[in-house]
Amino acid sequence: MAENKEVKMGLTEEDVKHRDEGPGIDGLLQAMGDSDADAEAIAASEDGKIIAERMAVMGMPEGSEEGKEFWRSYEKGLNKEVHGEGLNKWASYVPVSAESDPDRKYPLIFCLHGANNPIQLTESYGIIQVAAREECVVIAPENENLENILSLLEYAKEHFPIDTGRVYSIGYSFGGFMTSRNSLQKPEIFAGVGMGGMLFAGDVKAHELNGQPYPAYHLTEEMLETAREAELPVALFMGENEMLRLLPLWKNPEGEVRDGVIPLQSEDKQKAFNNWRKVGGCKPAVFTAEGEGSDPVVRSIGAEFERTEVREYNGRKYFIGDSVKEDGECLFRTIACEKMVHWPSSMYAELIWEHISKFARDTKTGKLIRLTK
Repeated sequence: MAENKEVKMGLTEEDVKHRDEGPGIDGLLQAMGDSDADAEAIAASEDGKIIAERMAVMGMPEGSEEGKEFWRSYEKGLNKEVHGEGLNKWASYVPVSAESDPDRKYPLIFCLHGANNPIQLTESYGIIQVAAREECVVIAPENENLENILSLLEYAKEHFPIDTGRVYSIGYSFGGFMTSRNSLQKPEIFAGVGMGGMLFAGDVKAHELNGQPYPAYHLTEEMLETAREAELPVALFMGENEMLRLLPLWKNPEGEVRDGVIPLQSEDKQKAFNNWRKVGGCKPAVFTAEGEGSDPVVRSIGAEFERTEVREYNGRKYFIGDSVKEDGECLFRTIACEKMVHWPSSMYAELIWEHISKFARDTKTGKLIRLTK
């Protein structure tokens, strides 16, 4: 199990450099899935081909001219720069149009990477692809601690043309975990957050990852109430066949995952889910047992919602559950991806952005603003 664990948590910097010598997309997806996952079917699907195409971008050396030119010419174009080194390394992506329109302000997205992954891996998530089309500034930091995020935000205010009322954080796996804990400590600075392959909203002990220390974290009722008052928009995105066994919410993890850093027993997942419901201004959820419910969204996620929807993109179904407040608004959205493993699907970033991009914050009062499109 220990031998698989390193592969399961994704690609290291060395894996990226020697990507073609690794297990291939089939092997990677199988390692990232539970016992019911069909990695070959995912890899052969339309969705899988998009995933493989995005992963190919990682074959370009991190600070290479080839990589910079790729992003400069992708969609509306982003200027990529790599800053610092080691644990202080981070990458920035700034819309090309800022060169000719210096007065324009752009949304800022913090893109947080997964465990044991280099920041370059974030280029395969789809987030930077969305930013190139929608024209957003992106910062992908190695150090995902809140203190560093706040420091980078101050740097961005001084050096990049950002709209400080439209600051977002989107992370996958461990990056989703860090997006969760950062946003629940400072909800007033984020206009919206998105988490993929993770639903954490609880306590965790101090730990270290690749030499980077992460302090202990205790989530209090006061923090949840502050986030609720701040009206923090949240989107959770998870696959049905995550190797972390995230869905349905009654399912327990297996093996080493059970004893990992982040609590993932069914009671932990359900408590975290209800914490997000509380942040979204909703009452606790009614959870279902295996096979219960006629609604496919409820069966997939394991909780009842005020509003549900099923969509299909690139041959894969997405089960969307909206936690709706009494006034009819949804701030907390949950998305389950059909038969998907612990890896971003082709629509992960798209569906996260669809939800959180509807919101901004008043830079003076911090109050949430509903944007019209």
